[in-house]
Amino acid sequence: MQLNQKSKGKLTLVGIALLFFIPIVSSWYLVFYSDFKKNAIGTQHGKLIEPVINIGEIKAKEIKTKNEILINKKWILAFVQKKICDDLCKERYYQLRQIRLALGEDRNKVERLVILNEPTNLDELGNLYPGQKYIDSNDKDYQSITKKFKNYITDQNNPIFLIDPYGFLMMQYQQGTEPKGIIKDIEKLIKNSK
Repeated sequence: MQLNQKSKGKLTLVGIALLFFIPIVSSWYLVFYSDFKKNAIGTQHGKLIEPVINIGEIKAKEIKTKNEILINKKWILAFVQKKICDDLCKERYYQLRQIRLALGEDRNKVERLVILNEPTNLDELGNLYPGQKYIDSNDKDYQSITKKFKNYITDQNNPIFLIDPYGFLMMQYQQGTEPKGIIKDIEKLIKNSK
């Protein structure tokens, strides 16, 4: 009876050890030796730009005062205004402002940028969207910056872009992306970059 008790104790110990080691070994196998989650898209709501594109330092003007400032060292939400500002364009301005405001105390870590291809009534937009920054065709960096965005913009699609604090174009959000998704992505990025 004593031997039987010892055997039960050993089996229990081996069973408990297996409960801990089987999940570790199986997850190791799945990660390194199988195609498990090979095509997983992640939790981001936008599309990662791979490889990231170095935009460099961005000097932009404030839409109301026209003062030129350096806007690096912050996350930047940007879009390209291809033509005179229509309703869709005004919705973009509104979305950028609302996304930034929805970030609460982190809003100071995010700037809004529009790249203007056509002359625009900046006075009207300046009153509606104070703090908005812009680059237009009169700026010396205009050509080099617009070339970097060129491959991602079509006539049917004008995405919102996210530029990181180091000046890398890293993510795009297609037209129709829910602002809540953009907010979640930015919150995650700000939290993980601390």
